[in-house]
Amino acid sequence: MITIDTLLTRIRSNDEQPLCIGIDLTSSEQRPSGICVFRGRNAYLSLISSDENILRLVENSGGGLISIDSSLGLPAGRCCVHDTCQCRKYGIMRECERILRKRGIGVYPTLIKSMQNLTLRGIRLSRIFRDAGYTVIESYPGAAQDILQFPRKKINLRQLEKDLMAMGIIPHTEKEPINHDQLDALTSALVGYFYLSGMYEEIGNETEGYLILPDLSSLYSG
Repeated sequence: MITIDTLLTRIRSNDEQPLCIGIDLTSSEQRPSGICVFRGRNAYLSLISSDENILRLVENSGGGLISIDSSLGLPAGRCCVHDTCQCRKYGIMRECERILRKRGIGVYPTLIKSMQNLTLRGIRLSRIFRDAGYTVIESYPGAAQDILQFPRKKINLRQLEKDLMAMGIIPHTEKEPINHDQLDALTSALVGYFYLSGMYEEIGNETEGYLILPDLSSLYSG
């Protein structure tokens, strides 16, 4: 199994800083989002509701990569998320989601009804972060967990926690046990580490945005 030390070595060899903020975003500011400030081996886990408080945490973290568990773009041809708009004819799914489905990885379409508000919030926050000079990537914890052969949260939450910590991650949280939102935020931050280490695959296209996945192939190549 790949360890955090392996990722840290590669990140530093790329002259990158081992710092990533993972955000398991919810569709509403009324519901707390899972947050992980991943620094070195240390994962600082919390739950934050409002956009304002999320922005403040990122500012106080001292920079770093931002990895968001949310669609950060619309399907090609779509001008909005609304089902009543004429642009609905272009569909509700992006190329990256079609690729995942072909690989047997379960994923919700970007503009299925239950995902529309989340997509809007993700796009809004990512624009704010990018305008402020941050690098932002889109991550999908479920796909990353499948690739790493970890159970998803709905299958075995505590085993997911054990598998993540077995990589050498040191968790820090004010309340125990660590909940599913925090573990997905940690997984999003972990995807950021794969990105910083150069061990990643991007799927999708420039128009709709790219989804970042861990790529373990270099571990097994000569």
